[in-house]
Amino acid sequence: MRHHKVMLGDKVLYQAAQLTHAERFAAARRAEGVPCHVVPDTTPKPPRREQINPLTGQPRKRGRVR
Repeated sequence: MRHHKVMLGDKVLYQAAQLTHAERFAAARRAEGVPCHVVPDTTPKPPRREQINPLTGQPRKRGRVR
């Protein structure tokens, strides 16, 4: 899981899995007068497992255009 942080100096105020949630929290704190900033998680995302279609037993096709 990702760990985006909202920081106040060296103190962690909030930690979120989604960057947009951390940004919204930081914006709300800034509106209250708290000078905080967002530190996004820079670790690479883990690779996704291949999904198997339960009807055919074959891997699902990726990259289809709808």
